[in-house]
Amino acid sequence: MDLKSYIEESIFEEKEKSAPLYHLIWDNFDEDGFVVTDEPDNEVDCIFKAVAIQNLIGEFIYRLYDEVNETDFDDVREHLQNLGIGEEKIIDYCYENPEIDADDEDDDITIKNALDYTTEIVADKLLELFSTDDLFDYFFCATYDFEQDFTFAFEDTDEFEAFVDSNTERLDAYKEEYPAVMTWIEQGMIV
Repeated sequence: MDLKSYIEESIFEEKEKSAPLYHLIWDNFDEDGFVVTDEPDNEVDCIFKAVAIQNLIGEFIYRLYDEVNETDFDDVREHLQNLGIGEEKIIDYCYENPEIDADDEDDDITIKNALDYTTEIVADKLLELFSTDDLFDYFFCATYDFEQDFTFAFEDTDEFEAFVDSNTERLDAYKEEYPAVMTWIEQGMIV
């Protein structure tokens, strides 16, 4: 299985309801050159970025619904092991990037620091590519259970975007209902 297919099937489609949002983000990142899935030795970087997207969605869910964000550095390790990439290559990647605070004594801390750093740069890229209003709308529509108002399953990214575009008034009301979540997005989505 190629890296792009692995990311789509094993990471982004893990939570079917959020899959269109993950694809929307990844496609925009890909168009911008922020992720490259067809160059050799790019697997570690791509997996960190894909898990960082999950991490940000998990943080949004935590802030909106008070549900635990279960995304952590072990997800990175597991996905890379599934691709046949061992611990040594992950640690080498971390040490090659001077922005990642590597711990010579503890590989777990090094990988956690790498995920934290990657989550920050992914958040920055999201805010560069999308407005804060759009990010709230996308995150909200991909995670909210609309049973009170309506039930909707998204077939693909186009349908997801059309749904968001056609419900701006309702989504603006939700922004007013959750001002702390909107502030979190505006402040960079980092804890």
